[in-house]
Amino acid sequence: MADPVPLQELREATSVGGLLPNAAFTPGADAGAAHEPFVGRLLVSESEMLTDPSPLKSREVLGRQTALFPQVDLAFFTVDGDLVPATQDVIRAGSSGRGKSFWDLIVQPGQVWSEPGEGSWSRAGFPFALVNSLEGETHNGLATFAYRGREVTNLRFQIVQQTAPYLVTDYFTARGIARTAWHSARLSEKLVRAYRDSLADRLVVGSWAELAAQVGSDRLKGFEAGLPADQTVLAGLDYRGKFYLQFCSSAAGELPWCDRARFGVWSATKVLANETALLRLAQKFGPAVFELKIADYVPEAASHPAWRAVHFEDAINMATGIGNGSTRRDPNDISDGYIDPTYDEWYRAGSETDKVAALLRIGRAYPWGPGTVARYRDQDMFVLGVAMDRYLKSREGPAAGIWSMLEHEVFLPIGIHYAPINRTIEPGGRSGQPLMAYGYYPTIADMVKIARLYQSGGRHGGTQILYGPRIRSILAAKAPIGLPTGTKTRFGETYYYNAFWMNAYRDGGRCSFQYPVMVGWGGNLVALLPEGSIAIRLAKSPNDDDRSGDPSDLAIVANRLDPFCP
Repeated sequence: MADPVPLQELREATSVGGLLPNAAFTPGADAGAAHEPFVGRLLVSESEMLTDPSPLKSREVLGRQTALFPQVDLAFFTVDGDLVPATQDVIRAGSSGRGKSFWDLIVQPGQVWSEPGEGSWSRAGFPFALVNSLEGETHNGLATFAYRGREVTNLRFQIVQQTAPYLVTDYFTARGIARTAWHSARLSEKLVRAYRDSLADRLVVGSWAELAAQVGSDRLKGFEAGLPADQTVLAGLDYRGKFYLQFCSSAAGELPWCDRARFGVWSATKVLANETALLRLAQKFGPAVFELKIADYVPEAASHPAWRAVHFEDAINMATGIGNGSTRRDPNDISDGYIDPTYDEWYRAGSETDKVAALLRIGRAYPWGPGTVARYRDQDMFVLGVAMDRYLKSREGPAAGIWSMLEHEVFLPIGIHYAPINRTIEPGGRSGQPLMAYGYYPTIADMVKIARLYQSGGRHGGTQILYGPRIRSILAAKAPIGLPTGTKTRFGETYYYNAFWMNAYRDGGRCSFQYPVMVGWGGNLVALLPEGSIAIRLAKSPNDDDRSGDPSDLAIVANRLDPFCP
């Protein structure tokens, strides 16, 4: 255990040295209960972060400063010793134009406690993530302050882990102290009830040592072999109904509250959000939704001939037939879709209107048309999200929304109570369109619960939530299903189908099949394996290549535990 951050340092904002052990932000071995609950708003001032490397190569992005901690207003309350934020949504700071910082913030629940010899002062600590509403990564960290009555100290924070960045090209750690002020806030019984409900639905997380004791450590060897240790964030296996966490690493030791932390998983969002929404629509309104045309619900696309024949199905399969890559299709390379000099124009566009206009203006038709060749494009997944949102509004009225549907009809029934997603940046601060191609920030539990829903054929608690026939076709694939990608693992070529990467597996001459994997940039993987297992690896690989997206090592270990072949 590490000594806590000295109270004097928190009160006086003394100079900050290097990173502290993460344990300094959590209750020590001799900690007691907090002297009082914390209910109020913590106004955090924009402050300089000491970064490593220093200075950052991407010190200024979109005209804003990346080495500044954002100015934010954080409301908290306590429940049974937990420090609970009033919202786990993205708190916009940098993307709203407030201050000079580039960053927005997501805050997760932490704890309150007391330390011996500190009189009436109580301590508070919590995990958080720096994010930006245009992007998809997280820069995860910890923060702590002390309080008594209406008096609060400064906030000590550090950034110790991240998933792969895009506009901010640096892989960095940071630390600093931000000045704070306390303001009153009313305790909402509705928020307290919601948090207690989330605790009742929390995922039980076991240790890797516990799993090793059950199955033997030799059978688990190689699970982490896919990427170097310094490129991995966490890994674990959902085995026979319980999730076992192998590690949750950071630059300052294991990441506390890892089960509460939120992670930027980039394109794993395409299944976790986009495919899940499409399958919910198919369950509600019938499988004809797969054949709906984008241009019928995004009328801006109707004036572009190439878009008139594109169906929802084509977009979820990365097969719109629109893009700026090579016209060579044999052998196909799905990543050729990345080769788009106009991508940043679309990526940096803030509003829904501007993003739709950019993707329509800069995409050209390939000679093969929709539905035949997979070329990877975030733009197509985004416009599918827009089309689904507008389709839902056409059925249920203007107050309906695709994310609200996911939250209330999919996530909440399976025990996910908070679901932050990046949205477009709209005038006047109104809520924007969920990005859907990336930008969802799940916890470990959220990923496991959504994956379990797929493993159960879209059924939960006796209710069919997602369209089962499509899921069964994904899970039961023996021969290749979907469109070839040109991406190969040690077992053969990978195919793309309904936002999943369909990976080949062979167990000698006994059997061969495909299994679906959610893949996010940087090596984020959620693999749905036979016999109901789910393997998760989050990573920050700087190389978007076959190795970072190869789940073979995870599958090999799962096969040792419950053999895939009869």
